[in-house]
Amino acid sequence: MHANTRESIDDLVVATKILVKEQVIDGFGHASVRDPSRSDRYFMARDNFGGNDGEDYIIELDLDSNPCKPNGSSPSLERFIHGEIYRARPDVNAIVHTHSPALIPFGISKTPLQPLYHMCGFLAAGAPVFDIQHKHGMTNMLVQNSELGRSLASSLGKSAVVLMRGHGATIVGGSLKEVVFRAVYVTINAHLQPIAMQLGEPKFLDHEEAIKTNELHHAVLNRPWNYWKSRL
Repeated sequence: MHANTRESIDDLVVATKILVKEQVIDGFGHASVRDPSRSDRYFMARDNFGGNDGEDYIIELDLDSNPCKPNGSSPSLERFIHGEIYRARPDVNAIVHTHSPALIPFGISKTPLQPLYHMCGFLAAGAPVFDIQHKHGMTNMLVQNSELGRSLASSLGKSAVVLMRGHGATIVGGSLKEVVFRAVYVTINAHLQPIAMQLGEPKFLDHEEAIKTNELHHAVLNRPWNYWKSRL
C-alpha cells in the first residue's frame, strides 16, 4: 500500500472519531477520503464506533460506489453521496455527511444559512438546498443509488456545503483536515444564526470577507486538527 494511502486511511479513522466527539455524527452519518494514489477510488469506515479493529473496518470503493474487495464488510447505504461528488468535483478529496440537528431547520425553511463569523468563510459560495422530492418524487429520503447521488452533487455545485431537506447536510473539502474543520464550524454557525436573528438584524460576513477568511484558514488547519485529536 502506498504510504500516502496508508496515512489517509489512518486520518480517516481519526476524523471519524473527531466528528463523533464533536457531535457532528453519531450512529448515523459518515466521512470518506479519496485515495491519494488513484483518484477513482475512495475509502469509508464501516461504522462510527469500531475504531481500526481489523482489516474490514475501512472499505475501499470505486466511483460507482461498488466495494473493491469482494465479500468484505457491507458499505453504507448512502455511499453514493460520496462516489458521485468525487466524480463531479475533482477538487474534493474528503466528504462528511451529517444529520446534525442544528442544520436541519435551514434545509426546510426559507432562511438561508449564512456565514456569521470568521470560522465559516467557506460559506461564501452559499449553502444550496437539495430537495430530493423535486426530481425524484416520493422516496425514503436516502441517497441510495447513483442517480440520486448525481442529483445531490448537482445541487452542491461549487459550494462547500449542501443542505438536504428533512435529512441533514453534506460538506466537502480538499482534505480530511479541511472537511472536519468545515463540518464542525458549520454546525456551530447553524447553532448561532437563530440566536443572532432573534437579537435582530445580524450583519453577516460580506462576500469578500468570507473569501479572505476561508483563504486564511487553509494555512492553519493543523491547529484545530491537533487540538481535536488530542481530546480523543
